[in-house]
Amino acid sequence: MKCLIFDPFCGATEEMLLGAMLACGADEWRVRSAVEGICDAPLDVEDRQNGRMSAKAVAVNKAAARKGHKAMGRDEALEKMNIMHENQPVRVDAMEIVRAMFDAVESLYGKGYRMDVYTMALITGICAAYDAMGRPLVYSTPVAMGGGKAGSGDKRMPIPRPETMRLLEGAKLIVQGGPFDGELLTPGAAATLAYYVKESSRYYPDSYLLAVGYGAGAMSLPMPDVLRAALCEVDDALIVDRMELLETNVDDVTGEVLGALIEDLMGAGAMDVSIVPVTMKKGRSGHIIRAIVKAEDGPAIARKIMLETGSLGVRVMPVKHRFIAKRDIVVMPVTVEDNVYDMRFKVSTDTNGAVLDVSAEYDDARKVARELALPLKTVMRKAEAEAWKKYDAAKR
Repeated sequence: MKCLIFDPFCGATEEMLLGAMLACGADEWRVRSAVEGICDAPLDVEDRQNGRMSAKAVAVNKAAARKGHKAMGRDEALEKMNIMHENQPVRVDAMEIVRAMFDAVESLYGKGYRMDVYTMALITGICAAYDAMGRPLVYSTPVAMGGGKAGSGDKRMPIPRPETMRLLEGAKLIVQGGPFDGELLTPGAAATLAYYVKESSRYYPDSYLLAVGYGAGAMSLPMPDVLRAALCEVDDALIVDRMELLETNVDDVTGEVLGALIEDLMGAGAMDVSIVPVTMKKGRSGHIIRAIVKAEDGPAIARKIMLETGSLGVRVMPVKHRFIAKRDIVVMPVTVEDNVYDMRFKVSTDTNGAVLDVSAEYDDARKVARELALPLKTVMRKAEAEAWKKYDAAKR
């Protein structure tokens, strides 16, 4: 399965996203057609040395675009995009991104926002580039947003802008401030990444690199102002799940607190929690607390551990990734000791549908074991054997 990884370590603008995708092999003719069809102004594309790094620079001639088209309100903008000469997936994507931008601005400042046509054109170009690349799954590393303030006089606002933050609400993106002052993430790029990115992590997934490209930014920074994109081939037989292992040592926490902590951490989103008794320095007895968490939940759960235990620090050990199976609960009739019971089974499969494991649900097996006065182990073994027979028969 192909995936497209955005690496916005210096932030992202619409031009940087589009330039990186073109550098990865997106069809330039098709992108030009989409952009120029919206704004009736040329799309300039050139290879540029950006801070001693070669990158693809793209720009719409703003003066020409504004000369031919005034800024548009919501209805006019969406109507224009709906009749563009592009296929339906591109139209839908572009309209959803633009609609999200109007929603974000109007929710903060009220009605009346008008969008420049060159912004609409660049977003359309990105959507066309994505479609031309085969609509791969999109990942992202953490997005740098910048810092400081923007605007002038009494209109100065902290960066990131309120509308950028609104666009990022609920997105599958890890974001971070800095690493430099200035607006590194524009609202249009934030809306685009929020729409396309399905997963974000600090590390790249295991993959075969097919193409790598850089999109040039326009800021003067202490490092090359570029956005990297990588088109990759990944193994889609298993779902990739990025995790972190949180760990801390405590020596003055009661058993009651530790017992409650397990429930609290699981309720806060931890995938698993274990507490191991240990002997610490000077012969003191203590415990090691370990929690397996999703990368995006790590900071909140680490804080929870510190608040509940008084620990002064939590170690974070990134687990590059783990592979997990897709898991479903399936109800099947099974025969145990000549009696038929509807029992639940946890069935794990890969994304191709191949069954990896079938295990009986504890509560159902326990109920049957008590009714028949059989050992729980016996009931689970018989039920799982019959369930496996059903799946084996289905394969034939």
